[in-house]
Amino acid sequence: MALIRPSCLLWAALAAASAAPAGAQTSELLGQIDPAQSRAEFSLRVVWVRRLEGHFEYIQGSISHPAPGRFDVRVRIAAQSLTMPNPDHAEWAQSPEFFDAQKHPWIAFEALGASTDLLRDGGELRGLLSLRGVTLPASFELLPARCERPGLDCAVEARGELQRSEYGMTARRWAVSDKVRLALRFRLRQDGAPTG
Repeated sequence: MALIRPSCLLWAALAAASAAPAGAQTSELLGQIDPAQSRAEFSLRVVWVRRLEGHFEYIQGSISHPAPGRFDVRVRIAAQSLTMPNPDHAEWAQSPEFFDAQKHPWIAFEALGASTDLLRDGGELRGLLSLRGVTLPASFELLPARCERPGLDCAVEARGELQRSEYGMTARRWAVSDKVRLALRFRLRQDGAPTG
């Protein structure tokens, strides 16, 4: 079955709605996330046996250097860009029972002042995850880089888990696991062009 693909109009609307004010960035920008080469995925178990999986087709954000040896990362995922093999599952995942994409269009993660060693060697990246209007401490496990310039010459890859009930996703707890797995894979653009 073909996946539902969000239109180019959605990309343009998302980019326009999320444009940062001029001068908002005070640290040295390493690069903007390139949506064309980036992806976010999620999975969870249903009735403890079957696994549902989906991915988000639009990610934006940046990595910057606020100080030597440190980096900030900001990632935003468009909840309405979710696709799943079964359109009914995608509709449910975007509904108020789960991501509530209409009311809360962005899933965001921000980590500030992390050691640049993490980008190269991998390890735990701690920050804040915002989902459905709830912001809580969260961490992702960065995988070791496969190149000298992570994000530019190869993708930055990260994995994490959350308890959906902590973010208000309490529907169907008898059938759907509370644990949701997330995975991010993104590349950066250096040219400063808009990422829409």
